[in-house]
Amino acid sequence: DRPSGRPRQAPARAAAALLPPADHTHLLSGLPEAPPLPRSRADSEAVAVLHRSARILVDRLPQLTDRLVAMLQELEPAYRPEAFGPGDLRKEVAESLDNNIRSLLDPKACRDRARRCSWRIGGLRAEHGTPLDAVLHAFRLGGSVVWQGLVETTTRQSPQDAHLLLHVAADVWNFVDEHCTLVADAYRRAERRLVRRHEEQARALLEALLDGTARFADVTTAAAALGLPEQARCTVVLVSGG
Repeated sequence: DRPSGRPRQAPARAAAALLPPADHTHLLSGLPEAPPLPRSRADSEAVAVLHRSARILVDRLPQLTDRLVAMLQELEPAYRPEAFGPGDLRKEVAESLDNNIRSLLDPKACRDRARRCSWRIGGLRAEHGTPLDAVLHAFRLGGSVVWQGLVETTTRQSPQDAHLLLHVAADVWNFVDEHCTLVADAYRRAERRLVRRHEEQARALLEALLDGTARFADVTTAAAALGLPEQARCTVVLVSGG
């Protein structure tokens, strides 16, 4: 029997209630507090070289974005153009690279924004079904694009200082490591949320089918959610509690 006090929902309404907000604000929930920043071992001269080159990279963000998008579409099948809406991949890549580069200039001031960005991307990729390995590979490729850009810029602007970048390499890759961890955590959290949502939707659809409130147009949705063929004879066993 249906528990008392529980309102009936048609499948379409139940499914709509389980959809995430269109603005993706739900993806920021659960973001953990940032751990202390790792202490840089680079000396002031090396940091000055890093900052000088990073400022140039900020102005070259469109070119770096083009480079990373091309790499992703060539190396990662999950990032093929048809897997994203128009401009979505480029926007995501540009925002992530911008946070990476600006965090090299001012880690404290940019940290919260950068962490929110990576956390949101991790959850969004899970919702879109992008494999986690591909997402992590994308972030590491982004780190390599930034590092390569720093080396190219320093070598071109002041080749005598290029060796000093070795002293800040750990700072560059610590950022990548931290954000790969964030992305993986956000992705797995979103996966668990999706599983719960699917289970809730399946229960709502099944209940509507059994009590007769389902519309004919909802049969396809119900069959897909329950893993059943759209046209088949089924034996239904209903066990009432109590």
